[in-house]
Formats: sequence, structure tokens, C-alpha cells
Amino acid sequence: MKKTLTLISLLMLFVLGLEAKASNYDQANWYATLDVQQLRSKIVPLIAGNKGSNIQNKLDEHLPKEVHQFTLYGHSENDEDVSVVVSGDFGQFQVNEYINSLMLLADPKEAVEFSQFDNNQYGGQTLEHYQVSSGGKTVSFYSAKLSEDLIVISMQEQEVKNWLDNRYSGYDLKNSGMVSLLVNIESAMAHMGADLGSNKHTFNSAVFNKITQFSASIFEAGGNLNIETALSTADEATAKQLEQVINGLVAMNALSNLDQENELLSAAMTGLDIRNQGNDLLASTEFALSLIAEIDVDID
Repeated sequence: MKKTLTLISLLMLFVLGLEAKASNYDQANWYATLDVQQLRSKIVPLIAGNKGSNIQNKLDEHLPKEVHQFTLYGHSENDEDVSVVVSGDFGQFQVNEYINSLMLLADPKEAVEFSQFDNNQYGGQTLEHYQVSSGGKTVSFYSAKLSEDLIVISMQEQEVKNWLDNRYSGYDLKNSGMVSLLVNIESAMAHMGADLGSNKHTFNSAVFNKITQFSASIFEAGGNLNIETALSTADEATAKQLEQVINGLVAMNALSNLDQENELLSAAMTGLDIRNQGNDLLASTEFALSLIAEIDVDID
């Protein structure tokens, strides 16, 4: 099943997560950031022909030009636990107008209804209360424009107030990378779809069960796309064992010659650097941005 991450899909998460409560920003255990401007300017133009145009049209349709970057965060113990902070140029931007335009794109068969419930003044800003109904269920979510370049949306009114009270620093959201991800592992493999209880293979081993945190960053530098990842483990011995496992997987890939048929994969494997640093295992690689054209993108 194909999935497109848009703000309307985020809205659907709110609808489905009736019992969820958004984690506080400083208590969340996963964060994901996407720089939409870099995606538009550095990646989409490299995707050839109609596919590139199709992706650009999808971006224009679902994400307004005012959006520069957004950060989602939540807690892995609850799949629907998510809040989003969006940065951009929001001087003339209104959340309710934008969501109304998105609702026009929704499948009529889904019978989704959206309404702006009420507005309240808090800390000199307008705190907006919305309701979304689907399948006979109704859920509220809240939004506020923190400044001309920052908007927060959450299922929890108090979390929006936390931002309005300057409890968190917007500086933490500033990220020069194209994509960044941080996950504190709490059976995160299971949340990604792996049944660890019945899995008797590598990811159910004692080594992988001792991974405590995963982080990744994708950024452009000098005409190359750089990918950096880090796995934090319980102890140095686990990090060394994990390094051996990953090196073994890399060696198996080299024997298969699969990367020889794919210029991008070959370049990524050639530039791969794996190093042990105490409890952490660091891996990085890079390849020319021009090789993005090699990716077979499948977009409706």
C-alpha cells in the first residue's frame, strides 16, 4: 500500500487516535524533521520527466509554499501519539483555510467532516480549537501561530499552551539537514512492523535488543547527498558485536553483486564508513546528488 506523508494524513492520525494524548516536546521519544524547501529545490528537479513533475504537483497540492520545514514528535508506546511544529512564512497564512482546502481533496466515501470549534486568546495569541469527525467519531485538536514563522498543532491543548508559554526553545527545531530522525528505542522494531516475539532471526538477537537509540540525518554538501546514522547500545561489547553483524551484511551484499547493477547503491556502498565509538556505532556514506535520477519513484 502506498502512503504519502502530508498534513492531511497527519489530520487522519488525529481522527484515528481518539484515546491518544500527545507527548510533551521535552518528553517525546521520537522526532522526525523534513526540510520541504530543500526537497523542492535539491531533490525534485533531479527526478526525471513526468515523475518529477508529478511529485512537484503533489507537493504543491498538499503542502503550501509557505511551509519550509516541519517536525513531528511523539512517543513510540502509542502509534497515534503525534504533534507537529511547522516553520515557514505564515504572515498571511491561516490554518483553518488550509485545512478546508485539504478537505476538498479527501475521498467523499471517507465521510470526513471538519469544523473550527472555537478560538481563545492565550498569552497574546489565538489558540484555535478544531474538530474532525469520521466514522461516527469526533476528536479535537488545537493549533496556534507562535510567530510569523512558526505554527504548532497538537491533540493536547496544554501542549500548544506549553509552546505559547515558551516552555520549549524553537531553536531546537532549526536543522540544516534535509531529513533528520531520532528514536529512543522502546521495542521500536515492533512499532515498525516486526513481530519480535515470533522472529527467530537477526533482529530478535540479544545484540539488537540492546540498541537504545537510533538517529539519522540526510543533508547536502558540495554536490553530494550525505547520510549519517548512529546506533547507541547498552555497552561497548554490544556495539562491537553489532559492528561485526553489519560488516557481515555488507560483505554478503558485496558477494551478491547487486550493487553493481545500481550506480547509486554502488556509490553508497563504496563510500560507506562504519566505525565504533564506545557504546555507539556510527555509519556514514555519500553519493553524488545527480544519482538521485537513478531512483525509481512510484507516485500516483
